[in-house]
Parts: sequence; C-alpha cells; structure tokens
Amino acid sequence: MDQRRFPPEDETVTATFVNDALSAELAAYNQAFCELELPWRWDAATLRQLKSIAKDSDVVGAYVERSHSHLLRAYEKAFLRDLVHAARERCQREAFGAAA
Repeated sequence: MDQRRFPPEDETVTATFVNDALSAELAAYNQAFCELELPWRWDAATLRQLKSIAKDSDVVGAYVERSHSHLLRAYEKAFLRDLVHAARERCQREAFGAAA
C-alpha cells in the first residue's frame, strides 16, 4: 500500500508558512499605509504581482510608478519607498512584539 500523503506534509507546511509570511507582510504594508494616511490598500494578489515585477525592496516604488505616478512630480520614488518601508518595519516589529 502506498504510504505517501497528498499533498506531502512538508509541502503543506511550506505553503502554510509562505501564506502566513505573505499575510503578515501584507498586514504590515496596509498598516503602514494607514499610519502614513495614504489611501492605498493592497490585497495578496497585488503584493504577489508587485513582487513578480520588482525586487522586494522596491515593490512600493513599482506600485507608485504604475498606480500613482502623479506623486513622482512632488516626491522622489526613493523617498516614498523609504518612508513606507520604515513604517512597515515598525509595524512588523510591533506585531511580533505583541505576539511574543
């Protein structure tokens, strides 16, 4: 009798971890947008799509270029990216601290 599991346990664990990590990252981005009073809200599909076209460090820059290019007349892309990333990292630290 075949004792393999479908899907194999390690694939299920990996998929769960990836989904949890994506959910945590997404929540941190959305919290950062809220704190910065940016009217942006990403869903998982948006974040995945941005990650497919840009390095992790520049998903915000890619989003601004594609969806809010008018902001680039007033702000440098690096400024917006760094502002959001700093807020996102703070949100992630606070979330992990609260979970501990």
